[in-house]
Amino acid sequence: MTQPNDPIEPGESELAAADGEDEGSSPIPSADAMLQEIASDRPIEYEHLRALSEPTDEVVGRVMRLWPQLRPERRREVLAKLLQLAEDHAPLDFHRIHLSATRDEDVATRILAVRGLWEQERPEYMHLLLRQLRSDPEPSVRAEIADALSRWVITAEFGLLPEEELEELNSVLRETIEDIEETDEVRGRALEALGAWSDESVAELLSDMYELGNQRLRVAAIRGMGRNASESWLPILIYHFDDDDAEIRAVSATAAGNLLAEDAVAPLIMLLEDTEEDVQVAAIRALGEIANEESERVLTRMLRERSEPHIRDAVQEALAEVKLLTMPLSDEGGRAPHFGPLSELDQNIADGVEQNEDEEGEF
Repeated sequence: MTQPNDPIEPGESELAAADGEDEGSSPIPSADAMLQEIASDRPIEYEHLRALSEPTDEVVGRVMRLWPQLRPERRREVLAKLLQLAEDHAPLDFHRIHLSATRDEDVATRILAVRGLWEQERPEYMHLLLRQLRSDPEPSVRAEIADALSRWVITAEFGLLPEEELEELNSVLRETIEDIEETDEVRGRALEALGAWSDESVAELLSDMYELGNQRLRVAAIRGMGRNASESWLPILIYHFDDDDAEIRAVSATAAGNLLAEDAVAPLIMLLEDTEEDVQVAAIRALGEIANEESERVLTRMLRERSEPHIRDAVQEALAEVKLLTMPLSDEGGRAPHFGPLSELDQNIADGVEQNEDEEGEF
């Protein structure tokens, strides 16, 4: 039963509004015209939002002046549609709009704003999220932030995050995990994020939470094992393929797939006959991630033999993953990304400097 303080999850109604809209024949308006459209009560033309991709400082400033005048529902709609549009069209970049909304008074809007920073790697944004993880009053926002920080943990795992940045990231996430006054969901998300760092201290933390944690933290520890890139976790994961709890079975299957361990293929094939469909789907996706000849053979046979739409969809996605993962690798090695300086406006937003939203003139 939903409780009054349960996390507010945006996305269903707002993201649904962004689905199913085809590219219109009307030309893309100017950014000014797009802001007028947002300010009106008219339905927002999905493709018109392209006008806000890679906005100038002037446009971001106008968005920030307009934002407080919009109803929370409208703000959610705008960010949700921007998220969907960026997913549909990879070259589009709306992250500066999302950045400007990270301190919105509406909880669901803040969650959507954090999601809009998911592809960003700038250390300034990491610092912004670390501060907000400590200070945001809403647990559901803190949980979303902990999830988003996993990107920088992965960057650190590949040696692309400076040592001092890694120390701060590790410190804040560990502080969150060990805070017994924090909600289990936030602690669990932080543990899952930190699990991607293959440091001995993280392995010890995963073991402790697996042995001593409650149900949510045990699930997080198992997820973290999958992200930890060590096949030493595989016996624990396979052991839980027979767990009485379907969630544990599904999470363990997913984690085994994350490890890319070929020794997991035979046990995962057994899970394809699980009584719970969610477990079957998790096993299918795990086989797709492992992507060896045996998993491809089994998935191909399933596509011939299974008729349930959701199972067939999962198998087709897994086979596409196999094809992707077996493509020849390029010779390019990983390099630390180079970032130019932020604009003064974005730096002020990232630093938490209050912006003057009461200036004279139009938004």
